[in-house]
Amino acid sequence: MKQKKDVIIFDGICKMCNAFFRWVHKNDKKDVFMFTNFQSHYTSTKMDILKDSNSIAVILADGTVLRKINAIKHVLKETKKFIIITLILKIIPNFISNFFYNIVASIRYFLFGKYDSCPILDEKYKSKFLN
Repeated sequence: MKQKKDVIIFDGICKMCNAFFRWVHKNDKKDVFMFTNFQSHYTSTKMDILKDSNSIAVILADGTVLRKINAIKHVLKETKKFIIITLILKIIPNFISNFFYNIVASIRYFLFGKYDSCPILDEKYKSKFLN
């Protein structure tokens, strides 16, 4: 079955990732995205294409998988937020952006904390969340 929307997959126990999810949900004015987390059944069926992803990935409607900084750039472009940051990320080569992305991703629990398990979603999020 072909998906109709881009799917953002995030680390469900990461507090920073959950905050990002809520921010994107609020700013997805064009209704481009669906959401799930790496702990979901949906994601477990996609692990062959999500290899080496653990903090964020986007599966585009056409099946293309974006990881790390490319996923962030796509989300920023679609939400039309943080235009200056989006422009800066276009100029900086991906290998440099991903270097810093990897640093933040590796210490995200230390910096922002983590939940013991994925938090229960508020009703307003459930219609766009894939289990």
